[in-house]
Amino acid sequence: MAGNDLDRQRIIASVFDKRNAESYVAHVKIWEDFPEGEGQKPRYIIISCATDNTGFIHKSKLNPNGSFSVGKTWRLADLRGIDVLSSTSFNITIARTYKWQTENAADQAAFVRAILDLFRTLVDAPLDLFSVNETSTDGDRDYSSVPSPSPTVLSHPSSVLSPLRPRVGRRPSQDNSLHIEIHTDGYLPKATFTANGEYLVVSHYKYDDAQVWRVKDAKQMATIKLPAIWALALSKDDRWIAAGTVSELIVLDAKTHKKVFTHKEALTLSAAVDFSPDSTRLLAGLSDYTATVWEIATRKQVQTLHHLFISAAKYSPEGDQIATANAHSVRVWDSNDGRLLVDIPVEVDRHNNCGLLWFNDHLFVVSDGKIKEFDASSGSPVSQWPVGYSGTTSCISLSQHGEFITYAANDIVTFWDTSTHTQLGLIQHPQNIISIALSPDDCFLAISASGQQGTITIKNLKDIVFPSYYALPFIEITVTAFSFWQHGKLANSEASLTETIFKYPYKNHLTLANRALVRAHLQHWNLAIDDADESIKNHPSVIGYIAKSVALIGEGKKREGCEVFNQVFTHCDRIDVDLLLLIKAVVLFMAGKHADAVLRVGSLIATVKPKSIYYLAYMYLLLGNPCMENGDYNGAIQSFERAQSQMRYYVGPELSTISLVSGWKFDGLDIRIRQRLCEALDAAGRMKDAHEPLLNLVNSLDERVYSSGLTTDWVSDFTRRCLSVQESDSGAASKAVQHDNPPPPKPLLREWTRATLASRSWNDTLSTAAGSIAPRFTMYRAMCECLEAIDQISDATECFNQMVSELTVEADTDGEHARWALDFRQRCASKLEHLGDVAADAQQYAEAITQYSTALSLKPPVPNFFIMRSKMYMAKGLWEDALEDTNQVIALDPMSPWGYQGVLMAWAKVNLSDRSWRNALTTACSFDTLGLKFIVPRFAIYQAICEHLEAIGRITDAIECFHEMASELAQQTDSRQAEWIIDFKSRCVRKLEALGNLAMSDRQQDEAISWYSTALLLEPTDPRALFAERSKARASRGLWEDALNDANEVITRDPSSPLGYERKHIALRGAGRNGDAIAAFEMMLTKMSLSSDSEIRERSRRYVNPAQTEATIRGTIENTIRETPPVLINTDSGRILDKSGQLSSFESRPIFQELVSSMTTAIDRARIEHEVAQYYRYATFSHKWKDNEPPFEKVMHIPVYDLDGSLTHDKLQMFCKTVRDAGLHWAWSDTCCINKADPSVLQEALVSMFQWYQASVMTLVLLCDVSSPSRRGDLVRSIWNTRAWTFQEYHASKVVRFYNKDWTLYRNIDIPNHKESREIISEMEEATGVSARALMALQPGLEDIREKLCLASTRQTTRVEDAAYSLLGIFSLSMSVVYGEGDKALGRLLSQLLASSGDTRVLAWTGKSGSFNSCLPAKIDVFNQLPTSHIPPAITRAEVEVITTELHASLVNLSLATTLYDRLNELRIPLFAGKRMTLPCIVFKLGPLSISRSRSRVFRAQTAALGIVEIKTEEDLSRLDSLCLVHPWIDFLLDRQPVGSMLEMIPEENTDDESSSSSLISELPLFPLHSDATLVALRRQTSQFFPRSEPPFGGRKGTRPGDVISVQSPSEKPLPRLPSYAESFRHRPSYMESLRPPSSISPMDKQMLALRVIARLRQPFGALLLTPSLGNVAAYRRVASESLITVQVEEITPTIFDKLIDGIRVLDVL
Repeated sequence: MAGNDLDRQRIIASVFDKRNAESYVAHVKIWEDFPEGEGQKPRYIIISCATDNTGFIHKSKLNPNGSFSVGKTWRLADLRGIDVLSSTSFNITIARTYKWQTENAADQAAFVRAILDLFRTLVDAPLDLFSVNETSTDGDRDYSSVPSPSPTVLSHPSSVLSPLRPRVGRRPSQDNSLHIEIHTDGYLPKATFTANGEYLVVSHYKYDDAQVWRVKDAKQMATIKLPAIWALALSKDDRWIAAGTVSELIVLDAKTHKKVFTHKEALTLSAAVDFSPDSTRLLAGLSDYTATVWEIATRKQVQTLHHLFISAAKYSPEGDQIATANAHSVRVWDSNDGRLLVDIPVEVDRHNNCGLLWFNDHLFVVSDGKIKEFDASSGSPVSQWPVGYSGTTSCISLSQHGEFITYAANDIVTFWDTSTHTQLGLIQHPQNIISIALSPDDCFLAISASGQQGTITIKNLKDIVFPSYYALPFIEITVTAFSFWQHGKLANSEASLTETIFKYPYKNHLTLANRALVRAHLQHWNLAIDDADESIKNHPSVIGYIAKSVALIGEGKKREGCEVFNQVFTHCDRIDVDLLLLIKAVVLFMAGKHADAVLRVGSLIATVKPKSIYYLAYMYLLLGNPCMENGDYNGAIQSFERAQSQMRYYVGPELSTISLVSGWKFDGLDIRIRQRLCEALDAAGRMKDAHEPLLNLVNSLDERVYSSGLTTDWVSDFTRRCLSVQESDSGAASKAVQHDNPPPPKPLLREWTRATLASRSWNDTLSTAAGSIAPRFTMYRAMCECLEAIDQISDATECFNQMVSELTVEADTDGEHARWALDFRQRCASKLEHLGDVAADAQQYAEAITQYSTALSLKPPVPNFFIMRSKMYMAKGLWEDALEDTNQVIALDPMSPWGYQGVLMAWAKVNLSDRSWRNALTTACSFDTLGLKFIVPRFAIYQAICEHLEAIGRITDAIECFHEMASELAQQTDSRQAEWIIDFKSRCVRKLEALGNLAMSDRQQDEAISWYSTALLLEPTDPRALFAERSKARASRGLWEDALNDANEVITRDPSSPLGYERKHIALRGAGRNGDAIAAFEMMLTKMSLSSDSEIRERSRRYVNPAQTEATIRGTIENTIRETPPVLINTDSGRILDKSGQLSSFESRPIFQELVSSMTTAIDRARIEHEVAQYYRYATFSHKWKDNEPPFEKVMHIPVYDLDGSLTHDKLQMFCKTVRDAGLHWAWSDTCCINKADPSVLQEALVSMFQWYQASVMTLVLLCDVSSPSRRGDLVRSIWNTRAWTFQEYHASKVVRFYNKDWTLYRNIDIPNHKESREIISEMEEATGVSARALMALQPGLEDIREKLCLASTRQTTRVEDAAYSLLGIFSLSMSVVYGEGDKALGRLLSQLLASSGDTRVLAWTGKSGSFNSCLPAKIDVFNQLPTSHIPPAITRAEVEVITTELHASLVNLSLATTLYDRLNELRIPLFAGKRMTLPCIVFKLGPLSISRSRSRVFRAQTAALGIVEIKTEEDLSRLDSLCLVHPWIDFLLDRQPVGSMLEMIPEENTDDESSSSSLISELPLFPLHSDATLVALRRQTSQFFPRSEPPFGGRKGTRPGDVISVQSPSEKPLPRLPSYAESFRHRPSYMESLRPPSSISPMDKQMLALRVIARLRQPFGALLLTPSLGNVAAYRRVASESLITVQVEEITPTIFDKLIDGIRVLDVL
């Protein structure tokens, strides 16, 4: 169960904490099949209820981390049916039917009940239920008409819920819902069921009585006066009660409660008692180390068994053996001669005869938290299993048929299957369990528990234990049909079964068999046979064959019926053969084979089914009836006597099955047998012999008399005849009537009287007798004694009083009449007093008055009844009646203190009802009582007034009166009065404290303070609790100083108590003195840890030590400031603080102590994190540096606010003040917060600056060249927009606010974030030439490299290196900072970008080369030129198809094209090793150079593939050797687009072409991302960045291959505006994925890809001019050109193919 609770908590945390609109209801773990039979997987089915009263069913799984996730959800309203297949599997129908298997029956039953309850609460729709039973109310229905059949069925052994099961002498409608509690005043109560299950006998240890309770209504029927009872047992025939007490062994008659015998010799404790199965012997385990066996009839000890310290002793079921147990062993003895048979060494839990059980020849014991089973014949262990719970007390009880064991320990009751050792159910009891007892039918459990008072709780086990133990063998039937059948309404039952057959046709074979039985009992033989045949045809079943057999026998075909019955054994599996043999015997008896049937039942009795004797008794009864009819009275007597000798009371499921099959009614069978025997003896003339069976019959009369059809009229008539015969035979009837002192009533008369009283009032019974049965006094005496015996004491008293008035029996004081009357009066008065006391204790004052008044009618000679009745009158407010009774007390006993006190109390009530207590006091001079005038002392009057005011709840007046009395009579009190004063003050203090507590619970703090203050005025001996509670109340009203004073009072009176310090801590916290509050709380913890009370020490662990809270706060601060700049300006003090200073700053603030003092029971990490995060928010500064900015070294020693006046100082001070006015405690400025003298600090700052700006709450931008009032365009023209560092500061910051140079808001735009201002965004668009969306979407990283370089190219820096360093954060790169390296810084930055991203567009520039690498520029401004002409233009899919078609038509060598494609696809990305770059490219060697005549510095050269090329450069190319042009744009040839590129996107085209294409090319992405594994998979792509004037394919208009291409510099074009980033998002595979060749590409698809590469090669592109590096023949250097070298491959021929393939290289470039 612990595991189930854990699952529930995890489900709620995982599922419903995220579903605020749903609440958890129940769940069950199930197993469902994997597809294709691969095994089973566990799942959890959860039901929930939403706030809109919608139910849901969720299927979830348990994740590896312990959480639950929901996979499928259904609406509860879609539920259509539930079919229980077995105890651990069921089908549920929603949209379709699911079969789910559960782990145990208890979980499944609980879940089914929960889902049914929720469905019926939320859904108004029918629900089909199969093999599911619900609580039935059929017992309360009118069975005159046929109601709609319930789909609920009585379960076969695999059902989920128990059926409505009839029991002899019990009403199913009552028993099915039985759950009652019996409260006792005794210590350690124990309960024992009687053999018929109708009553409980409850005994107590250390309490001198036992009670008999009726189970059905929890009514106490009798009290048995006994010493403190240690062990108790009832005989199997309910005749004897044995009680083992601490001083004697007692045996009582169960009916009269009179002692049969006692044994006291050398006895101090009877630990265990038990009766033999035949109820003739008693076994007792005694404290003299023996177990003794007593013959009850002779009162003699017949055996002594020696075993030390016996804790349990039990007879075997057959009575031939005895088992005794102590703490170390179990011994088995022969019950006939006392021989020791087996000694089993096992430790048995010692608990009063409850740890040892017999079943057949096996023993069960509780030992070491386990149930152990032993073979009693050999002592060898059979099995054992742990029960999971153990305690100081443990006990077990076994079901009648041995199917399950009930085990109790501490407050837990569990149920265990004796075969599988699985747990069937569990009960959590609110009190410690002393003992348990199962009812004889195993349906109910009596739990005896001890707490403040003893309780006996009776539980219906059908709601708890696995229900197959309550199933009807072989029969499955609806509750409605079963109820009709049981009540004899066969026609109604037939109609109900017929309706069920039509409603559920797929399960009709069992219903047909049931209807066949019903029709057979209706004698509709042919219809019954037809139903049975159809049932067997559909599905052979036991009940089907039985039904056909019964129908055939009824029709007269007895031989055929018996033959059909035999087919059960050959056609049906899994049957109870023993039970079937018994049913066969019944069927044979029905077929007239009486001798054979009797013989068969006798054989079963002797072998496997002892309880079959019950059915043998019924058979003998049936055999005797025809003898009576034929006048064979002796034969009848013989049959009835045999039936009586075979009679055993039995209740079980087999009984119901046989009753349904045979039609035999077993209710009241023992009564009918005795009745028929009496009638047979009477008919045979043997009336004297009828006396004993008649007495037995009368003694057995109870509620079963009504169910058996027997009436008390028969008993009365037959008794009268018996008495008449008896008197006539003796000839003394007339003499007995005339005798002065007639003898006591005869037993027969008493029993007749008791039987008659069962159905009539005593007046009617007396009238019925009319003197014809016995003399008048004898009848009165029998009536009184019978009424007394059945606890009708009021009627007995009334009858007695009538007898006294009629017969004047008390006149003869010496006669028998008077002696009996006196004794009877005393007994009744005593019982009435007890009943009155019980009613008074239960505050049933009217009932108590009735009982005391009845007792007073007996005229007792003592005033006790007047005293008690006066108290009840006072409780009822009947003060005049109370005053009259107190006068009677004084009359009977003038010295009685209660009379005097009662008069005062009654007077106080009368005089205080309508006047103040002061007015009443003035009238209290004297009292006139019964004509006597006496003076009442002043103190007594005060005392009466105070007590009455207290009693009526006027506690304030009572205290006021008390204070006046104390001041008036301070020196006049004696010791008795002083004791009353102390007691009164104590009572008032308790009541005032309770009133204060009640007011506090109602949040009436002022009223509570008043009550506590009043109580303190009474000067209680221990006022600590009052001061503590008043401190609490005052604190809740915000009266902190008063609360603190009360807390100090508690501490003063008990310095060792932690309570005062706890209240002091609360008061100090409320007063804002958190430091003192922490000290008080620490002192409280110290006092708790040093307390001698273990509970207080344990409670101290619930609190959190302030040191823990402080450590948590410091850890949170360290985690928070770890991401902030190392140095920050504290805007409160103006000082620069490092990390340690920042940490100390928070600890010095009041919030630190407030957090520590507020977290006493749990650390609120969320609040700590919130407060710390709020405090350490900081702002950053973005501005144009000026000369004389304050450095770190200066501000480190001087607060910012103390700096001398200067422009730069004023700027920093205003920045800090503005940040402080915004509510921030911290600021960061790059001028003074970086120690530039420390290279490591400077390195960290330049690399981390972007993250610092990004993590700041806001960035303040000072426009130092914008005056107020500022106008539109000032921001565009501001020098701030030209600086390199401000580029990253703006883009890194989430919130930006612009200020004029006088620190007024730019253009008076007063919104929290200027990045959200349309005016500001418009100006930033104008200043940068980039759209607002593009600016806002720009993120740090390797996306949009070339675009970011373009934006940075217009920014200026004071130092050359800052052009690169200022971009580190933009690109999320890290590199060393080396001021003085010049343009190498830019080279190192670009080399990292190229190596990390593979974006060769970094090489697309014209201008001067840098010193780091010749392929990288010297200045960043070259990137203001756009790479549109370097890179081949985009090409659409439609154009690809046209080109590839043309190439196919021109008979291009596809093999060479594929080779070219493969070679290109194998090239690596560009890499850097130091300054050396490895560049994959296609090399085109240049021929001889010539100088153009028309233009200087323009060289011309011929190439084989590119034709004539013109190159414009300042360098003299004629001096260089081995010049070559290279095509580095391999990615664009292969359609592998660079990371995040916004250039060269595919023009929009009709998507129909793409969707209709089925080739591989149409499936591949047009532009795979050029990325390595460190880059994210989602990249933004812009569909169009710059408009292109060139056609998409074939070069410029009018050009032909071989023509000279004139290139216009891109710088002559204006800078276009960027489009929206959001419009161009695309998902791309990683670059490394794009490099891998397709795993299963077909040759045809590869040819198409190769043709596409050729198409791209024929587009114009910008080539790079390379020459071998001087002094390094293996490396090249780039020759910078003044303009773009644009070339184009001519027509593709085999020769050109060879040159292209040979030109694919990877060059090293320096």
